[in-house]
Amino acid sequence: MKFIHLILITLLSTTITAQKAKNVKEQPYVDFITANVGIEVIPSDKKVKGTVAYTFKVLQPTDTIFVDAQKMKINKVILDGSEIDFLYDNSKVKINKNFKNGTNHKLLIDYEATPKKALYFVKDEQGDDQIWTQGQGKYTSNWLPSFDDMNEKVIFDLSISHANNFEVIANGKLDKVVKVNDSIQKWHYDMQDPMSSYLVAFVIGKYDKVVEVSAKGTSLEMYYYPRDKEKFESTYKHNKKIFEFLENEIGFDYPWQNYKQIPVKDFLYAGMENTGTTIFSDTFIVDEEGFIDQNYINVNAHELAHQWFGDLVTETEGKHHWLQEGFATYYALLAEKEIFGEDYFLFKLYENADQLTEFSKTEKATSLLDAKASSLTFYQRGAWALHALRSIIGDASFKITVHNYLEKYKFKNVNTDNFLAVASSVSGKDLTAYKKLWLENVKFPGKEALDILTASNFIKGYLNLAKERTQPIAGKWRELAKALDFPVNDYIGQEAVYQLGGSTDPEVIALYDKAFETNNIFVRQAIANTLSTIPKDLQKQYETLLEDASYATIEPAMYHLWSNFPKKRGEYLERTKDMIGFSDKNIRTLWLVLALSTEGYQTDNHQKFYQELLEYASPKYGFNTRQNAFTYLESLSAFSDQSLQYLAEGATHHNWRFRNFCRKIVDSLLKDEKYKKKYVALWDSLPKNQQDFLKNKITP
Repeated sequence: MKFIHLILITLLSTTITAQKAKNVKEQPYVDFITANVGIEVIPSDKKVKGTVAYTFKVLQPTDTIFVDAQKMKINKVILDGSEIDFLYDNSKVKINKNFKNGTNHKLLIDYEATPKKALYFVKDEQGDDQIWTQGQGKYTSNWLPSFDDMNEKVIFDLSISHANNFEVIANGKLDKVVKVNDSIQKWHYDMQDPMSSYLVAFVIGKYDKVVEVSAKGTSLEMYYYPRDKEKFESTYKHNKKIFEFLENEIGFDYPWQNYKQIPVKDFLYAGMENTGTTIFSDTFIVDEEGFIDQNYINVNAHELAHQWFGDLVTETEGKHHWLQEGFATYYALLAEKEIFGEDYFLFKLYENADQLTEFSKTEKATSLLDAKASSLTFYQRGAWALHALRSIIGDASFKITVHNYLEKYKFKNVNTDNFLAVASSVSGKDLTAYKKLWLENVKFPGKEALDILTASNFIKGYLNLAKERTQPIAGKWRELAKALDFPVNDYIGQEAVYQLGGSTDPEVIALYDKAFETNNIFVRQAIANTLSTIPKDLQKQYETLLEDASYATIEPAMYHLWSNFPKKRGEYLERTKDMIGFSDKNIRTLWLVLALSTEGYQTDNHQKFYQELLEYASPKYGFNTRQNAFTYLESLSAFSDQSLQYLAEGATHHNWRFRNFCRKIVDSLLKDEKYKKKYVALWDSLPKNQQDFLKNKITP
């Protein structure tokens, strides 16, 4: 890690001036107060229809009000009980009228929408409908006439009609469920406090749930797929502990009626902090073994922290985004510290500082108070800014600051100066220099970060070992051996293995022997990831990696053993034939490829193995699984007509990361005339959106 050089040099800081943000609503003359939403969701048409009834108060005379509504059919608009004329430009519903100061009104919009974003219709792995929203960045106004302006906060009550053999989950408390007919019922959800429109959310799908109650009486609803009952405990591990820790650490009671968490297929991000209702990617559904390497802890804590920072108090505009993401990142790290220990916490801060130091040297570097800042800046640098502030004003002042800040600005919008004013008032410190160094500088203050970190003996020890990276093995053998002494530290032990560099020299083999014997799962994982050429002297020790309780260890170990010892390939495949791995089936998909590539191994089943690999590329599975399958199909040059259709579907998928991944493979394949001809032959069987994607690449 290049951050090590900060021990020796001091970085110069470049400052920029941040303009003061103003809390300006798009409609400062009107305040929308409540919204009663009544909708029906129609999966067959990927459509939603219904009404939203707003109450609003006029704050100053105006002749126009508007509601954002993207590409909808507006059937009618009723103002104060009377249907009225309105203007609609495919993005805003506008009402022209002489609205007088201090008057209260009711506005109802009857509408239909077939959203291209913000509301997603998918099929779960059982083939059942699953419907979920994602408002941040895409805006709720694509499925609900609402407000793209975060400064407009409204109390949203949702009533959703759907088939009665599904679960319908939304913001707020489930007030009642009413039978509409033999197959349809209506779920009524009540909210007590206002929120920005981007936080309005619902999920429809096949779920079971477990409910716990926090120490202070908050209902914690944890949803899961019925097929994943055995994975519930490991997926939601420490959930109640995280909730109670954050509530106590933040020092402000959880502000909403209850807290719900729902996994969904093919989510756009890791998770989203909708008010009281976190939606998260079902890739975080793990068994006990998967928990070690890929768990929901960080995302769980991050989205929960947002219930205070983002949902309760919301930024006025993008340049203050760190007030949401920096806080959520920092408090998630604090929650992880509570579970995984202080070394984990400090090492994560160190890794983040290393990334930020390198990133601040690039042309993309910005200050923290820049609306165009990167996610790395808003999240990790924002977290560091808070950690630094805590070190400056002290724990007690920091906690009082956070409490007073939340109390003063609850259900409101804030900017950075609002927060700093509270911190300065509580601590009695002038924070002008802090603001310039940590918030306004383009360059990350690496030296100051290192000064904070090196108060820890663990970090000092790690950095002392890291300084040896450029030294030959002979000059640092004793230091590496000492780093592997029992009880080995996870991070220092891994660093020692990384410095071995995969060498097979005799003196290095002795250190690998010692590393294997630590029985530290993370040290052994480092061996699996770095020792790709396995000396005969280490074969037996290396084979034991296949028994580790870590899918992230078994996957590279299986491949490296298969590659190094051809005569034992069948044996390795037999030992791993029943392993699946993470939710993306990382071990199983690799196993299928190795089985297909092993001469004489279950030859009669090769077609069966190929069909299974092909199946994992289908839309039935989540995009992570499909991505693995496509990667291996490309490596085998084994794209069939069916898999080409699956690939075209992936290239038009709603998840942009997966879509871009598939498009790169399509572009690579189409360099070969064979695949161009195949897609031409398939043309008539492809849906229009896939034809539209391909039409500029091939001539049907």
